[in-house]
Amino acid sequence: MRYKELTLEQLEDMEVELLQKEEQKDGYYSQLINIYKEMHSKLISLARKDPLQYSDYLQYIKKRLIACYIKYGTYLKMKHVKDEASAISSLVKAITLDKHNPIAHYRLGFLLYKARDYVHALQYFQIAIDSQPFYQNREYVLNEQQLFHAHMYLTNSALYVANQSYQDMEKLEWRDSDQLPDYEISPIYAILSQNENYLLSHAIYQVTKNQVRTCSIETCNEIAEKPPENTLVLYFGDRETLCIFNGKEVVLSIDLADILRHMLLMCSKDRPGTRITFRHYFDSLGKDGEVVDATFRKRISRLRSKLDQIGTKDYIIQTRHLDETAYYFDENIPYMVLYRVDDVVANEYITLHSSN
Repeated sequence: MRYKELTLEQLEDMEVELLQKEEQKDGYYSQLINIYKEMHSKLISLARKDPLQYSDYLQYIKKRLIACYIKYGTYLKMKHVKDEASAISSLVKAITLDKHNPIAHYRLGFLLYKARDYVHALQYFQIAIDSQPFYQNREYVLNEQQLFHAHMYLTNSALYVANQSYQDMEKLEWRDSDQLPDYEISPIYAILSQNENYLLSHAIYQVTKNQVRTCSIETCNEIAEKPPENTLVLYFGDRETLCIFNGKEVVLSIDLADILRHMLLMCSKDRPGTRITFRHYFDSLGKDGEVVDATFRKRISRLRSKLDQIGTKDYIIQTRHLDETAYYFDENIPYMVLYRVDDVVANEYITLHSSN
């Protein structure tokens, strides 16, 4: 489809139609981003001609586009499976629109660090750290654990670059060996090893009802392979998000996984979640600025259908709260949520859970 040939009004209609779909199919996020990209392009031109009418709308669409790049960029190919190449490309585009966004720079630095592109990773970690103090939108700042990791990654990236530079210098044929200082390289390896061990052992958030702690990927995988009995485990893996209970598992799309995570971490019998408390996890809002009640209930119904595959459908309990349909997860069922510290949503959930 050639979005450039569509008018702004036609793009708006496509956005509404897409957001109102009951279920996101593969390619949903890619299509949504393409719509916002073209709306953003057209609004730039319109805002130049009539800033009073279009400037606010331009900023709104720009924010939606940035949010989609950051949150959904890894799911452009398949809504259930993460793709790091798509994530990198999307984060670069987010930074083009918001050049000081801390979490976008941090996430991009992390992905490049994994790919051993230490020169560019170093640059992105530095910008993430430098932008942190003055960045206005608190949704995209780093939490304390992420900020500490950013410094660790930055240090390691610099050490890797320095070590590679020294090795390259030793290979130069024209150099005079007497002119080359006798650097002691072994401390670099020691620091790298210590830092890597720390990052590996604190790579995953392990969140239960009463505790937030970090653990290694190995420990996380062991839990996923052999979870505690009668405990719901929600595991945001590097490829898929799994919900596991008593030997059964089901793959969740990111929209359903986010809703379940919020329900586990933030909702209770005394404070169940309504369409208002869940509004952050829905792209489409009604005329009152909140999630349409029917849309909210359909999404919970889809989540229940998925959980029915592992025998936990009835643990999502429906009630009424503040004259609204509300839900919470059975408090008699222990849970464990596992996801990377370096995940872009880590700040959001840990902050919320810590303030609970």
